Amino acid sequence: MIELAEIRRYALALPAVEEKTHFRLPGFRAADKLIVHLEKGDAHAIVCVPKAEAQAAAAGEPQVFEEVWREHGRIFVGLRVDLARVDGPRLRELIEHAWRHRVPKRVAAAHDGR
Repeated sequence: MIELAEIRRYALALPAVEEKTHFRLPGFRAADKLIVHLEKGDAHAIVCVPKAEAQAAAAGEPQVFEEVWREHGRIFVGLRVDLARVDGPRLRELIEHAWRHRVPKRVAAAHDGR
């Protein structure tokens, strides 16, 4: 099972990411926008990837991923990840995609150019 320490390592390895609680639970933000946070109980994380990526992941591996919506399906939140079933490289990839989705393009470009 992936734990907070591993999520922290993946998230904080990216530029402009800071750890900041989200509803009193561990969360990570880039450009003050949430990219990933734990849910109560630490068994799941929500990764703020684009909607199309979340839909594809949930359709491909419904035992690992689930789309998260609020307001009766009107507001897309992200992708719920079962931390006991996902592997580290896949979660790291999702966190990076969420980061790219949230940071200014110049930040991502500088990261790619290093």
